[in-house]
Parts: sequence; structure tokens; C-alpha cells
Amino acid sequence: MRKMINYAKKAPAEEKGINIYGVFLKSLGICFTISFALIVLYALILSFTSMSDSSMNMSIQIIMIVSITISSIYGGKKISRKGWLFGIALGLLFTLLLVPLSVGFGQNFSLDKYFMAKTLMGGAVGLIGGIIGVNLN
Repeated sequence: MRKMINYAKKAPAEEKGINIYGVFLKSLGICFTISFALIVLYALILSFTSMSDSSMNMSIQIIMIVSITISSIYGGKKISRKGWLFGIALGLLFTLLLVPLSVGFGQNFSLDKYFMAKTLMGGAVGLIGGIIGVNLN
């Protein structure tokens, strides 16, 4: 009896023995860690300077962009394939996980154009970061 040979090419992440779900969870953890650290830094800057609170929305958006970009670059580099999809999923999930967190801290949730814009921005930034990460290999 002849032995069947599998000629199907494995994904680069599978060839290296990388657990894609583990990389995703680690990237998500990196994203939350960076966000937390930058928010604490921003709070300290607000506390010890005469900077007004009016810059908060813009600062939170920048912090979100930086954290999603760094974590999706990390994940895209680790999985080595389809970084755009990895980045989009990471950006969207991070943005959606912020909703229960913000409600827990006393903010009101409303499904309006600002939430939709933030969600789309998270996906787009993740897409770009994932593409950059794959191309850094």
C-alpha cells in the first residue's frame, strides 16, 4: 500500500510551531498594557502641569492608535502571514473590549457615529500595523 504524501503548504506560523491564538492574546495584552501605561503617564502630566482637560479626547485617540499599532506590528511579525487580517481583528476586538471597561468606569455607552468612527479607526490602524509587521520579517 502506498503512503499518501501531503503536498499542501503550511502557513509560515504553523511551520514554526507558533500558536496563533497565543500570539493574538499576547498582542491584546501588549495593547492593554501600553494603553494603561500611556494613560497613567497622561494623567500624571495633567496632574502636575497646567494642561487643560480639553485635550483628553485627542490624547486618548492617540494612545489608542499607538497601542494598536505596536501590538499589531508585534503580532504580524510573529505570525508572518496575513498580518492585515490579524491587525484588523486585533484593532476591532481591542476597541470593542474598551466598551465594557469604559461603562465600568462610569461613562455612558451610545452606539453613535463617534463609536463607529473609533471602531473603524481601530480596524484601519490594526490593518496598517499588521501589514508593517509582516513586512519586517
